[in-house]
Amino acid sequence: MSMLAKYTEQAKTMSGDALTHAIDDIKACWLANEDWQEPAHPYGAKLWAEWDAYIVELQKRRSR
Repeated sequence: MSMLAKYTEQAKTMSGDALTHAIDDIKACWLANEDWQEPAHPYGAKLWAEWDAYIVELQKRRSR
């Protein structure tokens, strides 16, 4: 299973507040270490997969 698929499934089980908090946490991680902003970095790839999954899930919920 890809990281994106993993976090997409996880996002479906999270509350809106938890998703928002996780997105804020990802932003803080990127500010703490610029290397993590790069998708080629192993931790950066994880953060981007989470970011994509959580943002898409919030957008889906808001469009309903």
